[in-house]
Amino acid sequence: TLFRSWQNSTKHSCITDYTGYLNYQGKTWRKPKYTIQEKIYFIPTETEIDQLIAASNPTLATLLQFLKETAARIGEAVAVTHNDIDTQNKTVAINHPEKGSLPRLIPISPELIVMLNNLPKTDKPIFLTTSTKHGLRITFEDMRNRTATKLNNPRLKQIHFHTLRHWKATTEFLKLKDGYYVRQLLGHKTSTMTDRYINIAKALLHNTDEQWICKAATTPEEATTLIETGFQYVNDIKGISLYRKRK
Repeated sequence: TLFRSWQNSTKHSCITDYTGYLNYQGKTWRKPKYTIQEKIYFIPTETEIDQLIAASNPTLATLLQFLKETAARIGEAVAVTHNDIDTQNKTVAINHPEKGSLPRLIPISPELIVMLNNLPKTDKPIFLTTSTKHGLRITFEDMRNRTATKLNNPRLKQIHFHTLRHWKATTEFLKLKDGYYVRQLLGHKTSTMTDRYINIAKALLHNTDEQWICKAATTPEEATTLIETGFQYVNDIKGISLYRKRK
């Protein structure tokens, strides 16, 4: 059958989704177990992620921006409601962690808050108001494949929802060199899982010529905007503050 030809990671995801459906129905089953072969995570560039966001419809674009900023798993993201968003303090509460992770409070950008507020406000989870988790994934994969063809960039086809979690964890360690912070961001109870991202980040830092986007700020407002969008302070030259962010 088709199921037998799938990789164990795909089988595991399918079984997890089906178990969630049964739990919703108040049912249980004896689910099979599959050993997942670990692989080195694919880490896209931020430009590639932003290209997919720009090509998406409003709901999907907001979801991708949410995953990019929070490093949440897709199941954690689609459980978020407007009650979990604190617009005053610019944070989101991940109150439904998966895989034994910890709940966490994560800062988000003003840009993302605007995008979230533009989506319908109902009692349902934000991203499931007009679609399902499976529907979001199908819509994403269709858009991603079309965009990869349009931009002649086959690397885009390697990006999945969970890829944005890998990207965020890796880039945050490259930026801050703080493994404990990355562990808290991901909600890991131990450092074992976090170390995988740190090892990838160290390899990227060692083997890749770093390229930067540089910006200058002359007012506190400009500096605040740059910091909120991921830029790091570098130095002051003649009253101008210089910031940089990896491409």
